[in-house]
Amino acid sequence: MSISSTNYKTETLSKENDTITVDRRSNLSYEEFKEKYLFPRKPVIITDATAKWKASSWTPEWFKLRYPGKVLNTDQGEMKMEDFIDAITENSDKPGPFLREQPLEEVFPDLIDNVTPTPAYVLPNWLKGNFVIPQITNRLNRESHIEVNFCGRRIFPYLHVDDLGVHAFITQHYGDKHLIVYPPDQEPYLYRVEKDRFSQVYDVDNPDLEKFPLFAKAKAIRVVLHAGESVFMPSGWWHTTRVPGTSLSTVISVSNSSNWPDLIEYLKHNSNHPALASIFGVYLRGVGFLKSIFG
Repeated sequence: MSISSTNYKTETLSKENDTITVDRRSNLSYEEFKEKYLFPRKPVIITDATAKWKASSWTPEWFKLRYPGKVLNTDQGEMKMEDFIDAITENSDKPGPFLREQPLEEVFPDLIDNVTPTPAYVLPNWLKGNFVIPQITNRLNRESHIEVNFCGRRIFPYLHVDDLGVHAFITQHYGDKHLIVYPPDQEPYLYRVEKDRFSQVYDVDNPDLEKFPLFAKAKAIRVVLHAGESVFMPSGWWHTTRVPGTSLSTVISVSNSSNWPDLIEYLKHNSNHPALASIFGVYLRGVGFLKSIFG
């Protein structure tokens, strides 16, 4: 059900006596974003967060003409740009190649100016910096890069929460993306893989209820992200997607005072050295305290 006004639309799902909502907003101030979405950890679709980006002109044909012969590292191996574009735009029932989670500054460094100015909604972002231990520094710094996802029609079966307890800010540049989202309180029904961020349920539309009977109780929100729109996906929210046609999007991972403790817990939980992880967690809490004061 949708409720719309000049700049406010809400996708809703009834859950017993409660209502889960994903608002669709424009002209959203940062203060209201913090108050209603960031700290309460509530998803929101923002229709104009990247309205000034040159990336609004990105299309498959635009990439094909700009990068003839450029070799891409896809999930189906290396491909030239023109072959990749032809493969993801053809009307095929088989999933085509996928340029997945590639840092924009590495694969298309000349397009960095196409994704500016940085939306206020992803600031401050504490993932970039020197965190003493090189492995941690490299991992967090890599998460701070804008990632590009480029594919054709496909079903993503991977119901998951995002790595490191980050928030995700996903902007759709071309095509539509259908989001299937589960609030954190639905996790008891989602059969999380132990010490992992994925569900054992492979396909949320066709679950094996004999193997996963509690999944029948799980309540999802389904929304469509259109080209030019961005969605703020808070830490701890489970999600997967369906792509009905060619899709191009970018993702910015975010960690700050609203979810820094989640990042610390994630690193501790997934460490092979719990004692060292606890000590390093104290250090990271100190880093967060200083960043919250001095920015």
